[in-house]
Amino acid sequence: MKMRTIFGLLGVVFVLMACTFITPSTPTPGDQVGTIVAMTMQALTAAPSAIASTQISTQPGGTPVSFENVSFVIPNGLASGANSESVAAVGEGGGAPWEVAPSHLKFTLTGYQLEGKFFEPTIFAYPADEYAHANSSADEQIQRLKKALAGSPLLKETLPNVPFFNAAPVIAANIQLIKFQSGNGVRELTQYDQYAAPVNNHELFYHFQGLTSDNKYYVIAILPITSAILAENETPSAPVPSEGVPIPTDIGPNNVYYSSVTEKLNSLAPDSYAPSLNALDGLIQSIVVTNP
Repeated sequence: MKMRTIFGLLGVVFVLMACTFITPSTPTPGDQVGTIVAMTMQALTAAPSAIASTQISTQPGGTPVSFENVSFVIPNGLASGANSESVAAVGEGGGAPWEVAPSHLKFTLTGYQLEGKFFEPTIFAYPADEYAHANSSADEQIQRLKKALAGSPLLKETLPNVPFFNAAPVIAANIQLIKFQSGNGVRELTQYDQYAAPVNNHELFYHFQGLTSDNKYYVIAILPITSAILAENETPSAPVPSEGVPIPTDIGPNNVYYSSVTEKLNSLAPDSYAPSLNALDGLIQSIVVTNP
């Protein structure tokens, strides 16, 4: 009870930090973050103007996916395909502020290596200028991304956040610039929360944001990932593996704890993650966005 009380008090700080909206895949009853933020995701799923189940055509290099002006290749073993859709625009007055967005493309990977995680494995492609003009949070994140690509320090405090999440990142590990077929971006391993939650395998995800070389398209990827050093979920009673970082029993997760977890994740080999960081990087590197 003491641990839950402390976590609750720390949660106030994270709620004040939040400015956008989190979307779970299938939250469990014990998922505290899901209880707080599992409302509705109209900006990403409302009134799709076109939906297509991507043809699965396995080739030696992986499974190609193509829809409208976006294509990529899913590395073998990562997922079996993707459901692709064109999501209708949401204007001011048509939804909450975090839901405002222009028409964009959404790809949800099917047969993904991990199931039952907080997020679905998803890739989004937005018209960058339209999104920035419509949504101030998106504008801020795109500007952060441009600074990162121009050589600014890659820090948790300065990296671009997911513009439609109503929570803040508690860690940013394995930060790296990634070049894809049509542009450049930055990836990290992160977890978003509205309270000081332990870093865990239910909520951890691979996060990529990128811009095409002509700055016309803004790409966001949210892909679940796990590590053998982390607890399976965020509950204080979830056991932490012996090689992991213990949660401070007196005050709960704090900055020292998050820094220690970040350092530990940074020290791991790419193939020690599930899915492998190499496979996820390969997926991102294959993305092609053309001008219609």
